[in-house]
Amino acid sequence: MPKPDVYRYFLAFRPDPVLRYWIASLRQAAGQHERQIRERHLHLTLCVLLESLERDHFIAPRVEAALAGADLSSLLLHLGRVGGGDGGAALYTIGRKAGYRAFCRTLFGHLAARDIMPILEKHQPHVTLGHDRCGFEPFTFLCEWVPGEILLIESEHGNGIHNVLGSWPLRPPPQGSFPFGPTLPPIPPMQAAAGSR
Repeated sequence: MPKPDVYRYFLAFRPDPVLRYWIASLRQAAGQHERQIRERHLHLTLCVLLESLERDHFIAPRVEAALAGADLSSLLLHLGRVGGGDGGAALYTIGRKAGYRAFCRTLFGHLAARDIMPILEKHQPHVTLGHDRCGFEPFTFLCEWVPGEILLIESEHGNGIHNVLGSWPLRPPPQGSFPFGPTLPPIPPMQAAAGSR
């Protein structure tokens, strides 16, 4: 396999398999065909920590030192708008972002205590569906999501490979912010098998 263009290291939330399946089902309607994101790689990036031409063997233990015992509480994310353009398509969160911003402030505080400063922070939370140029009228996909963990991912950019280098569980959200909206149906057995490719 050729060497990737760059190694990108980022922290992200990854939907559980049921939610990943339903998000993946949006790719065709969003005009994503040639450069769609694989179902198993769907995620919501919190921040990019590092980009390097060579693999970084020290970022994982540094992040582990920053997040071990951090005892972070999760948050309620409202997914809702699918939009696209020249750079591809994504599923965006809707509503107020106060909970997301508060979570990121706490997370970045733990990282800063270990001298880890993100090079890119994601202020508009979204799940990228693909990078095909597209043009369609935005549509809705309403769902509530409480992430269960933070992942440290190494992306071999250009090779389409994601390596999970670490994961840290999140405590439930504070009382009063649990989801009470509609839940997604389970994955149909035949479609689950097809969607796992």
